[in-house]
Amino acid sequence: MVVGMVLEGGGAKGGYQIGVWKALRELEIKIGCVTGTSIGAINGALIVQDKFDEAYKLWYNVDSRLVIKDDPEIYQQLINRDIDIKNIQMYFEYVKKIVKQKGLDVEPLRDLIEKEVDERRIRSSNIDFGLVTVSLSDWKPMELYVDDIEEGKIKDYLLASSFLPGFKPQVLDGKKFLDGGFFDNLPINMMAKKGYKEIIAVELNAMALVQPVKNKELVIRRIRPSGDVGRLLEFDKERSRNNLKMGYLDTMKSYGKCQGSAYYLTDIPEESVFFNKLLQVSDEQILSMGKIIGYEAGYPKRIMLEVIVSELCEMLGFDLSMTYGEIVLGALEYLAAATNIERLKIYDYETFLSMILRKCEKAPQKTFDIEFMPSILRRQSLVQKTFKEELLMKWLVMMATQENSAS
Repeated sequence: MVVGMVLEGGGAKGGYQIGVWKALRELEIKIGCVTGTSIGAINGALIVQDKFDEAYKLWYNVDSRLVIKDDPEIYQQLINRDIDIKNIQMYFEYVKKIVKQKGLDVEPLRDLIEKEVDERRIRSSNIDFGLVTVSLSDWKPMELYVDDIEEGKIKDYLLASSFLPGFKPQVLDGKKFLDGGFFDNLPINMMAKKGYKEIIAVELNAMALVQPVKNKELVIRRIRPSGDVGRLLEFDKERSRNNLKMGYLDTMKSYGKCQGSAYYLTDIPEESVFFNKLLQVSDEQILSMGKIIGYEAGYPKRIMLEVIVSELCEMLGFDLSMTYGEIVLGALEYLAAATNIERLKIYDYETFLSMILRKCEKAPQKTFDIEFMPSILRRQSLVQKTFKEELLMKWLVMMATQENSAS
């Protein structure tokens, strides 16, 4: 089935959308129409032209100098809040200059659009294309498909769609324009008017207006960033490279090519495997685990399933309705983050588990150990949450050691 693709505005976060496109290409998802706002419109123009290599290279090497003309290094310091107080006069003069010229000069952005957009290629593409902007002169939102735009004006309207407050005013056809995010930053309704029922909506966690979806029969696959994609005007190369990876991996996860919450995992065992592994832990190990949190007596298997698993859920804020597999995976992902295992990468389950185990075995012990507390204090949830990383590490090492000795 041919799908529509809707790209949200979000400025410097836009590399995420090209990561999504990379995944869709590999998955051989056929796109019949693209609508976008602001950077979503610019990325959409690249998609319609099938300029993947150019788009990927652009976002892989993104720099504020590609967008802002006025002293981009000072601009970047201000955006990143990396201000040297000794140069405060320099920052003051910079801001005074921007105010005097009535905004940031985005001539480089215009040059970029001029270089990367071929109007004839867009008009002859077999992919429909539309964008959103707002006429500031008469405060009128404009949803425009290619056929609605006068010949020779597509580049101008791409810039108009991206024109944020704070940019130096420019005039098109005698009117001033404003970023389309002031009307609809995620133009799903515009896509629906073309008759598309199955839509991929790529979001960027942007602060802008989004119109409610009118057609409740649409099948919308929403792909959202699973992590921080930065600020609107944070044109940072390393951040953008991470966004490219994140967009790719989030899309692969959306289509079931990997699983997990924060991480991206393959070859995850079935639920019965997790349940059986919990039961295979020796009684001695279970009692040792229970002792850590103040449960020193009782039937071991019940302690494991009713106490330890329940305490694990409480420490991590998990819903008790989660399956054993989901609980174990959630705990592993928590430990992966706590031990600084790279997130934006695909791991098979066994490799992921082994990496976490090695990290946990090497992790330094805290100065004050929960095991030396009186039993009644160890059962307090506040105490358990305070020591949760250490508890999780100990439990994991115990279970993994038992599992390895059994095999």
